[in-house]
Amino acid sequence: MRKQHTTWIVVADGSRARILSHRTGEPGVIVVRNLDDPEARKPSRDLVSSGPGREQESANAAHHAVEPRHDPHAEAERAFLRTLAGNVHAEAVNNAFDRLVIAAPPRAMGVLRHELTDTVRGKLVAEVTKDLTKTPLAELPSHFTDVLRG
Repeated sequence: MRKQHTTWIVVADGSRARILSHRTGEPGVIVVRNLDDPEARKPSRDLVSSGPGREQESANAAHHAVEPRHDPHAEAERAFLRTLAGNVHAEAVNNAFDRLVIAAPPRAMGVLRHELTDTVRGKLVAEVTKDLTKTPLAELPSHFTDVLRG
């Protein structure tokens, strides 16, 4: 008899995520948790408190706008993905799942790869570099048939 596995599927982008669970031998997936950060969807101009700073040139009276050293929108997305990775780590330590699959667009996948702990990486069996966050729940298992079969 085949061992029962609980596979978690994390479907995420920079501002929303669905964590799904699939048990070996059972049809479909169930939603474990939905995470959403509307702030991370806002454009950078809406995330900063004021316009860019100004600086005066030393050679004359000209003033120039000083651009921020980071993109506030990208920072908000990274913060959301760090939180997501922390949630997955906490559940991995508690053995809530045996195997992990992550589906995310390339930029979000890069951040998640960096943020995953060794504990979580040890359970990672597949990555799908694709944005599936708006895919209906009933259609999601078809994107992971090979992984869910094993």
